[in-house]
Amino acid sequence: MDDNRSGNDRPVVGLLGATGITGRTALAHLVERAAAEGAGVVVGARDPGAVRALCARRGLPEPEILRTDIADDASLRAFVRRADVVVDLAGPYTRLAPPVLAACVAEGVSYLDLTGETALARRTDRDLHEPARAAGIALVHTAGFEALPADVLVDAARRHAAARGEVLRSADLVTSVRTPSGAGFSDAVSGGTLRSLVEILRDRDPVRLDDPAARTPGPLAGAVRRTSPLRLRARTAGGRVLAPMSPLAAINPPVVHRTQALSPVPGAAAHPLLFREAVDLGPAGGAAGLLRRAAAHASAAGQALTGLAVRLPHPVRERLAAVLERVLPAAGTGPEGDVLTGWSWRTRGSFTTHEGSAFAGVLEAEGNPGYGTTPWLTVELALRLALRGVPAPARGSTTPALALDGDLEALRPARVRITVG
Repeated sequence: MDDNRSGNDRPVVGLLGATGITGRTALAHLVERAAAEGAGVVVGARDPGAVRALCARRGLPEPEILRTDIADDASLRAFVRRADVVVDLAGPYTRLAPPVLAACVAEGVSYLDLTGETALARRTDRDLHEPARAAGIALVHTAGFEALPADVLVDAARRHAAARGEVLRSADLVTSVRTPSGAGFSDAVSGGTLRSLVEILRDRDPVRLDDPAARTPGPLAGAVRRTSPLRLRARTAGGRVLAPMSPLAAINPPVVHRTQALSPVPGAAAHPLLFREAVDLGPAGGAAGLLRRAAAHASAAGQALTGLAVRLPHPVRERLAAVLERVLPAAGTGPEGDVLTGWSWRTRGSFTTHEGSAFAGVLEAEGNPGYGTTPWLTVELALRLALRGVPAPARGSTTPALALDGDLEALRPARVRITVG
């Protein structure tokens, strides 16, 4: 698609939302990694001067910058045409992503974002899967801390089992986060992530937050709901306190189950996966353990209440959303400075197969989950799609794991390492 690159035959990654808190890290990583890989970068922004000033402040080489307004189809299409893959970091996505998605499908350009708004992703599955597949492009939602690590780790286990002639039966993931002194897991949650809750409440076509099969196609959805119901429970295992996955346990399961349903791995689509995940809050013993258990139960109760709120009549949800909108931080904001350094995290997986085997896997990562790992992962997946093209099973409305196509080495520049078996 030479016209996408202004006569230049190198692949190009486009970036929207470069001046937000996640976008700033993504831009720095993208310009460095694109140069190393021989790829180009184009940034779309309503205020190109703000991007130039950001590059000057941070000592970044200035990429191509186009004045782009998501509300102006002509400028949006002109930006999209310059790219092979668009990374959209301009949320909240329920309101702002649809025109970008439409432009990408129309221009034959792949798309990635960070949305945790499952109703939006389900509409993409319903309305844009076939047009995107016909165009040979990938539309990838939730390509950050939600839900790429879980999706890719489970897919690595799926492929490991298949290499042994077996079919994956279950995946049990536990994530632990090591924070620097004075920081907490809340320092990994952005204003944009919190604002997603406002959009979920306002959505006129909401997804039940207890539906793990919200993105599973056709008759397989019922089998997923029977096999792998989403349970919001605090529990202990191995002397550790486990809470429902944060920030919202409902985000990852629909992605993982969609990958299972669309996977080219032999036997995957015919066997719904038993999937469960949790976040490790620490040892269960002593007074500190009691506090951790209380926190785990509070997380479970809070998420259950959120699920109930999504099922309220739309006028009531609108009023709740208006209240939250007044008190929550704005999208594009979040913690900065020293609080973002010194983080690491790990997701351990326990897996079984239908043939009776059991094995383990681990994903180890450096960096703040929300503001380091998330933009690094998204950029690396975008670069892989731009440099190597869209794998056939990933064409359409797809998932991070299907887009990655088992290429775990592609995530190493994002400071992520995965081993299975």
